[in-house]
This record gives sequence, structure tokens and C-alpha cells, in this order.
Amino acid sequence: MSTALQEVGGYENTFIDVPHERYMCKICLHPCHDAYLSGCCGHNFCKSCLDEFKRIARSQICPFCRNDECTTLPNKLADREIRSLQVMCTNKERGCEWQGELNDINSHLRNNDGCQFEDVKCSNECGKMLQRQYLTSHVENECPGRIVKCELCQVTGRHRFIEGEHKEHCPKLPLPCPNKCEVGSVPHEDMEAHRKECPLEMVQCEYHNVGCEERMMRKRKRNHEEEKMEEHLLMIKFKLAKTEESLAATEAKLSSTDAKLFQTENKLAANETKLSSTETRLDSLEVMVHRLINTTGTSSNLIESTQWYSHLTTLTMRVTGITQVCPVIVKMSNFTYYKTRGINWYSEPFYSHETGYKLCLLVYPDGNGDGKGTHLSVYLNIMKGSHDDELTWPLRGKFEITLLNQLNNSEHCSRSVIINNDHRYTGRVTCRYRAVGGFGVSKFVSHEDLLKVTIKCQYLKETCVFFKINLL
Repeated sequence: MSTALQEVGGYENTFIDVPHERYMCKICLHPCHDAYLSGCCGHNFCKSCLDEFKRIARSQICPFCRNDECTTLPNKLADREIRSLQVMCTNKERGCEWQGELNDINSHLRNNDGCQFEDVKCSNECGKMLQRQYLTSHVENECPGRIVKCELCQVTGRHRFIEGEHKEHCPKLPLPCPNKCEVGSVPHEDMEAHRKECPLEMVQCEYHNVGCEERMMRKRKRNHEEEKMEEHLLMIKFKLAKTEESLAATEAKLSSTDAKLFQTENKLAANETKLSSTETRLDSLEVMVHRLINTTGTSSNLIESTQWYSHLTTLTMRVTGITQVCPVIVKMSNFTYYKTRGINWYSEPFYSHETGYKLCLLVYPDGNGDGKGTHLSVYLNIMKGSHDDELTWPLRGKFEITLLNQLNNSEHCSRSVIINNDHRYTGRVTCRYRAVGGFGVSKFVSHEDLLKVTIKCQYLKETCVFFKINLL
């Protein structure tokens, strides 16, 4: 039903006394709602009717006398007189006999103890609209959203839930035994335990693990085992013989494996002795190279020491078979060859740290993405490593990649790479040798800066560049 104090147009209520003509809106012809008085002809208009007329006419013309400069003012006196008029309830045709001032009709319609014929929404939020006089009965006895208690387990909930989903799975719901035994019905929560004891449940023979495949009712199991005792004993004997044969074969394999293990341990001991000697020599060499890099002040010594370190890294990998751990220095030879042919370059693998992530450096000499054709692009790629099972995935961390100046111990070109949730290709590699993509910098250094040579700085020398990778 529509309310009495409406928002647009005049009042459409049924008035007991006919309103005076001066209160009638000259546009909608109903008693004015928020009356406005025109200054040109003295007629009243609803504010909403007047606003709509001006919007359509796009001018201030008077709706009644057509004066071009119509001015209007709120008519508070007319509003008070209109609201004090006697009206009937909007639900009169439904049976409501209320009469009163127009000003009071909204309270009559909206209060809980007001008009019993007004449509209201169910307080249980079931969505149903019904007359207020029927609301209490609906909420307590009919609404699917009312709170009720399960008669079997005493759980409370909405009627739609208790009579629907809950009723099908109520733990106290009596269910017939699927075997139709003498017990009859069993509570839902006890059905599993009952079937473990039901005499009519089909079960396996006690000797099924030695070959008896017969199934029978639980109450007949004992008789079956007694009747088939001789056959069961033969099955056990046959199973035992097969087990002894398998055990003998296993013992023979273990004996052979022990002999091979003994030989392998001897070889490993010899290799460890050689490896220890080799690592001692390599450690001494690495100390010398680091000392040379840190103390050199000439261009020839720096390039020579950097090359020695690169050779040392490769030599260590080949002699010991152990991949290097950050910080590492990798050498990219034949840079011009890779760049002119648009070929990407991969470094030897290395680890982020002891028992860490296995990585390699990927260089695009002619650039990649927004650095294509103008920059050197450098990325780190994850590889399938030896310690992946013990690591946390995806990879997170911060690496520093440095393009070394081959003339000095300063003016190197360094870029930090922070690996977080925004990076792709940081998950574990399982189906290939290395990840299809990497993470790094597409505009690592411009070709112009890379090829520039000054007295103190030269990155590319004799078609070679050196990169240092470090985990921060």
C-alpha cells in the first residue's frame, strides 16, 4: 500500500472534508505536498511538481499564468493547514476504520501497534510481505526462518535447516539396518559401530591374506573357518614356503649389496683424500686472487685478476664437481658474437647459499622487453637443485648483480633485484632443467654506456664482460 506522506506529487489520500481549491496544486491537481506559492498569480504548487516543470521547460516561466519571471516561496501556512485535514487510512478498503489528521497517518501506518492491515516484511528475514495482524502467527508458526528445536537431538536452528539438511544427517535419526537384522532401526551416529557387530554383515574370511577369497555373513564365519580348516592350513603352508623363498633371495641381494657398498666406501675414501688435497690448493689460489683483486691499482692487473677468478670458478667446478655459492663471478666471452646474432647467454650454475637455491645468470646482449635494441638485459633463472626438498617455495630474497669495471675497483654498475610476490618464475622447477623465465632488470645498462671507454672505466674489453652475483 502507498503511504500518505509521499515524496513526489500531491497527496492522493482520501480526505473526509474536501480540501479548499487554494490548496490544490495547479500541475498535479492534488492537495499540495510541500506547497510553494507563486509571486505572479498567487497559486500553489507542489515543490516536486514545480521542479519537474522547470526541468522540462528549462526556464522560470509560471506553470499557470506563463509569466516569464515567476518567483516562488515556500508556503508554510498552507502546509500546516493541509496536514491538519482529516483523512481515512490508506487501507480502508482492507477494513481499517482509522480516521485522523494527515500529519498522523504515517505514525498510524508504521508503528507496530498501528494499522493492522498495512503490509510489513517478516522480521525473520524470510522475504515475505503480509499484513501486520498476521505477522505474529507467521513468525511463530509458519515462517521457514523461525527458530525451532530438533525433536530427536534437541539441537536448535532455523526451521528450514532443521527440517532440511539437519533432518537428513541428524545423529539421532533412526535408520533401518541395511542387512535387515533383528535390531530393526539404529541411530545414525551408531550405524557404523552396529555394522561392525551385525551378524548379517558380509565379511571376509580370517585367512583372506593367505589366499581364501570367500565372503560370508558374520554369524557363519566361525562355521566356515572350522569347515575349511584343512584348506586354510595348506594355504598357510604354501604362503610360508613362498615367504621363505623370497627371504632367501632378499638375503642374497643384501649380501651382494654389502660387498658393493664396501667397495664404494673404499673408493669414496680415496676420492675424499684427493678432494681434500685439491681443495687445499684451490683455497690457497683463491686467497691469492682475492688479495690481488683487493690491492690492484692498474688496469692490466685488475683484468688479469678478474679473469683468474673466473678461471678459478670454472676450475673448482670441474675438479670438485661442486657448484659455486654466492658471491660468484661469471665471465661472458664473445659478447659481440651473441649480440649481433641475437643469441641469449646462460652462465654456469651456482647456489644462493650453502644448501640453497640453484640459479644461473641469463643475459640478453641485445636487450629484452622495453630494453630491446637499446640495453643489456640481465636476469637470474631458477634451476632444479639438489636441496629443493628442504627449501621454502616460492623463492623470496634480494640479490645484487654487478657489471664489473675492468679498469678499476670502483665505478662498477650494480643493480639490486628484490624477489617478492610480484615476480613470476620463482616457484620450484620440477619438469625441466631450469625455469622458462627469470627475474632481473630489462634495462640493466645501455649499449652506449656499455661500449663507452674512459681512462678509469671499461666494462667490455676484448669482447668479454664480467658479472658478480651476491645474495644480500
